[in-house]
Amino acid sequence: MKENKLLSPAAIFLLGVNSIIGSGIFLLSGKIYEDAGIWSLLAILCAGLSIFVIAFAYANMSKIYSKNGGAFVYAKETFGRFPGFIVGMVTWLLGTVTLATEVSALLTAMKMILPNLNSLLIGIIIILALGIISYFGSSIIAGLDNLTSFVKIVLVLVFIFTCLWLVRGLNFSSPNLLTASSANLGGFKGFLSAYGTVFFFFTGFSFLPVNAEKMKNPAKNLPKMMSLVMLTCLAVYLIIQTITIGALGPELTKTLVPAATAFSKIVGSIGIPLFVVGICFSIFGVIVATTFNTPTILASLAQAHEDVFMFVSKNNRFGTPTWAIILTTVCGIALFLSGNYVFLSGLTVFMSFVQYLSTGLANIKKKFLLIGIGSVLFSLVLLTSFTLSVLILGLGILILLVMIYFVVKLDDDEREKWLKEHQEKSKGADVNTVKRL
Repeated sequence: MKENKLLSPAAIFLLGVNSIIGSGIFLLSGKIYEDAGIWSLLAILCAGLSIFVIAFAYANMSKIYSKNGGAFVYAKETFGRFPGFIVGMVTWLLGTVTLATEVSALLTAMKMILPNLNSLLIGIIIILALGIISYFGSSIIAGLDNLTSFVKIVLVLVFIFTCLWLVRGLNFSSPNLLTASSANLGGFKGFLSAYGTVFFFFTGFSFLPVNAEKMKNPAKNLPKMMSLVMLTCLAVYLIIQTITIGALGPELTKTLVPAATAFSKIVGSIGIPLFVVGICFSIFGVIVATTFNTPTILASLAQAHEDVFMFVSKNNRFGTPTWAIILTTVCGIALFLSGNYVFLSGLTVFMSFVQYLSTGLANIKKKFLLIGIGSVLFSLVLLTSFTLSVLILGLGILILLVMIYFVVKLDDDEREKWLKEHQEKSKGADVNTVKRL
């Protein structure tokens, strides 16, 4: 039987860059500038270095637990069944919130060229349609992911090399030391808000440890390539934010897609629709991949008997988990309706915060004290950056998960019985397949 090809260091690097660089830097650069002015550059640097420490907390644990699963596996193996359930469900919810956030990002970008677009209706239709499509399975996801990755790289390079010449030093001077738009937040509070928002730019890094088993020598290659990936993405974000500030100055806060506005100053009015279409295409690829991948997280939790109802893992005749798809689609629509892109990006960071905190604590438990304490401290700082609405919904979700755990907690005997029946059915299916052959 042919073995699956493992990811090389170069493939890990490209996978990491593609999973991290997303809609955030293109759509939220105006928001962080509004909060912190030119000091948004420092917010990007601080958030990037913080994530760098947290990423190594993941890398440390991947050396001990090399199987797929990321934060969920680390929490379960280190602290037990209950924390494992909470972090596992948060991992699924992170995918669901990401789906809602990226759909909102897509529609936010589209409004730059279609201002009268009915965002709520179109968003619901997109999530529902992709949920239906995912029921039947698909073989185009890998190809689409590669294509959108290429578009994303081209967008970044085109923006940098065409808009670099627009930078004006005057746009970096301000009578206010912290912000050119002090009417909003400003001060240290504005800096913390920008710092928390920038975490959304980096949330995709956790995709790498989740796929540790697919890599060549993950204990050696994962930390090394993760360092290179993080430094590369940090440099890209700093360059893009510097160019948008230098090119637009205070105008940065008045446009939905600052990069497109800056690009239009070079190529004319056609620049905005061209750049927006490129951004939308890249975001749509993330949406499709998230739609197909997120239900498998929930199904995997059920298959591993992590106190998730076992029927959730049952596949239909197309080989996809029907109930996991339904739950992901319904929750995705509900979250999409809960707030705008900025709110949803904050909620995404909150779900990531739970993973960061649990992984940091797992590091401390395993005697990786310096990295563990650093991860916990940086995670706790995030709490100061969340809006009240994000905190209320995020904490409400965690309380609901705790209640669900104690209501549906599966009996160990029931779990073993289900496992035995499942194994017998699998053997029976294998025998029937052999007979047909």
